[in-house]
Amino acid sequence: MNKRNIIEYVKGIISNNKTDDELITEIEYALLEIETARNIFNNVEDPRLIEVAIYSEEVAMKRFDHLLSIARERGISVSNEYIVDKFLELAE
Repeated sequence: MNKRNIIEYVKGIISNNKTDDELITEIEYALLEIETARNIFNNVEDPRLIEVAIYSEEVAMKRFDHLLSIARERGISVSNEYIVDKFLELAE
């Protein structure tokens, strides 16, 4: 992957031009990234992997905060039913 492709990819991730549904999906994905990093941290013993997990969580949290601020600016919110449905999907 060259530098131009990386820059375009990052610009696409943090773009304010996403639809509301895409933004909600990106927020959900960031939450999964945070959870994954925490699981890695809790299940590895190699200090290098622990460090990777810490940095991965920090990046995912910053991404989540950024996406959440965009959602707040747009006045996007989800209903309690939406949240319950998402948790039920994950439980299945």
